[in-house]
Amino acid sequence: MSTRRFRRWSILVVTAALLAASCGSDEGESTTSATTTTTTSAPATSTSDPGETTSSTTTTEAAAPLTASYRGVSETTIKIGVLLFDLDVILGLGVDVGYGDQTEHYQVLIDEINESGGILGRQIDPVYRLVSPVDADAADRICAEFVEDEEVFAVLGTSRPPDNVLCYTETGDTPFIGAPSGDLSDEVFERSVAPFIFPGRLPSRTDGAILAALELDDAIDGGTIAVHGADGDRVDSLAAELESRGAAKVVKTVELADEADQPALATELDRFLQVYEADGVDAMINLGDNVAVLAAFNRANFSVPVYTTSPDVLAEFIYDQGASDDELRLVRLILTETASDLYLSGYGPTVECIDRWNEARPDEPAVPNPGDDDLNNIGVIIVACSALDVLVRAATAAGPLLTVESFTDGLDAIGSYEAPGQRFASLSSTKWDASDAAKLFRWSEADGEIVAAEDLEVE
Repeated sequence: MSTRRFRRWSILVVTAALLAASCGSDEGESTTSATTTTTTSAPATSTSDPGETTSSTTTTEAAAPLTASYRGVSETTIKIGVLLFDLDVILGLGVDVGYGDQTEHYQVLIDEINESGGILGRQIDPVYRLVSPVDADAADRICAEFVEDEEVFAVLGTSRPPDNVLCYTETGDTPFIGAPSGDLSDEVFERSVAPFIFPGRLPSRTDGAILAALELDDAIDGGTIAVHGADGDRVDSLAAELESRGAAKVVKTVELADEADQPALATELDRFLQVYEADGVDAMINLGDNVAVLAAFNRANFSVPVYTTSPDVLAEFIYDQGASDDELRLVRLILTETASDLYLSGYGPTVECIDRWNEARPDEPAVPNPGDDDLNNIGVIIVACSALDVLVRAATAAGPLLTVESFTDGLDAIGSYEAPGQRFASLSSTKWDASDAAKLFRWSEADGEIVAAEDLEVE
């Protein structure tokens, strides 16, 4: 197993554990505003080349007067909030996530946009706030600051907990563009009134990616498929979809044992595998973690393809309970490509975002698949590029009279586009999760590990 892949995954695991913790640390806070000379040109990100700044307005738009059309929108500026994690708090808990200068991740691109004329002549005016990821009340306090005190038009960044997005999009009449940290539910999108623009996929559409992988392998029609997970409703939903697509039989198993009770979990999984073998299961969808499942395969000498979205199979701890490379050969991992993968493959919008950063900040370079001595900043830089890319596209399409309603309508003008961090993406006034792509990862005998294979387009 590649040590570079293991380090990347282990950092994510530790960070996620810290973000899930609950303690009373106070959040740090900083405020920065960018002011530059206002011009009347109208730069935007071109649909054909998302990384290129070009003029996209018509003569009518350029001539239209700019007014204070909405909260946070003046004749000369669009005020936005940028939400960042307080890394000093995380460092105080013993973890250095290696993000580097988060403010500059946004400011470098904001400066470039402003120097090129802003959005239809308005300059982006950012206000930065650091939020403690382990203070349950910090996110609500900063939401109130952004909406009530700073009166921003939109908020970009990362929210913890994910439901805090609703403080902006349900009750605050404020668009949120970014990637919440933690378990995100479809309900957050359903309750949002102002747009919640998410660079990934709705949880329900992730199941569509799993089905796309099975169909790519011609595993559904006439097959006997096991669906396993702790969420009975999700198991039922996937089972019904499999049956509608021609599966001969679906075997449903719902995990009841506490994952902390390893002996009980092992006993339960051993019993499930006996059922799978008796029913002639051809493939398995595992909706949970894979460590115990693959160890059970090893004990039972059971061998069918396992379709999963859990990246634990990329970490060395996958072997802890007895799984081997033989079990990893069975894995069909469905993921969104990482920023490192996209950069190394030469995907234009990602390359442009990272190269722009490395030219502006050679002291904090973004390195694909970072090693122990590198900053782990490539992913968070892509999040910043992606959020600002959407802001420019939608606000430009909204025209001079920028409001939440016109911004929402402006999403229809985006449609399908190439985005930093997403090979296939689309947005509209009714579709707020951008990603329409996933990558199928399989075992490579040549590499001796699970590597990226086919692209999957997700409905």
